[in-house]
Amino acid sequence: MKFSNKPYFITLTNKFTGQFFKEYLVDGLDKDSVIQTIIATCQIDPLSYNIIAEEASLGQANSWIEDKFPNGDSKHLVVDSDKKIVELLYNPMGNPYE
Repeated sequence: MKFSNKPYFITLTNKFTGQFFKEYLVDGLDKDSVIQTIIATCQIDPLSYNIIAEEASLGQANSWIEDKFPNGDSKHLVVDSDKKIVELLYNPMGNPYE
């Protein structure tokens, strides 16, 4: 899957605790439509989660899609390939290269 429009990083945090919940990478046209797409497709409750959208570069988005963990697993899960929505995964051990 390759991104072709404007990719956005969507970060979800719990409104009550402020803790990170999930992060998505979505190909869209504008910030508002991407947020609405995430709410509908991923069944996110906007009353429980803060939804922050930040525009990414095409190069950054496509490199994340191609990137893999050291064990060969992909760094994302495809949520909807037609709408180009992926959930970003992070290594629970943190970045061993820092």
